[in-house]
Amino acid sequence: MTAFVRIRPELITAHRMRIEMTGLEDEDIENTVRMKGWAWVRARGSWVYAGEPDFIYRQIREVVIGLPDMAFNEAGIEESIRSIREKARNPEERDEGLALLRQAFEKTGQLEEAERFLEEE
Repeated sequence: MTAFVRIRPELITAHRMRIEMTGLEDEDIENTVRMKGWAWVRARGSWVYAGEPDFIYRQIREVVIGLPDMAFNEAGIEESIRSIREKARNPEERDEGLALLRQAFEKTGQLEEAERFLEEE
């Protein structure tokens, strides 16, 4: 079964974001996600990882791109892209994040849907 990911802004600090993952039912992947620093949030019924852009980018590379059966929550694609744009600390970091998202959307088969949001500036 596919786990669904969404990137959201943290409101507490200027550059902090969080990734939320729902629908993870594979115990091996769950153990891997836990070792990568994700925390289970019972109130949300989801796995959550929060941090500065460079830490979030590592999770995009190692979890969303690197693990099987991951996809972006379709209702959260625009918000995920907007969060990367708004929380980057400089243009280079923003470009790196958008390039990683493009890779992730290619991997999940959602690039066509995400393309219109990726092209906005």
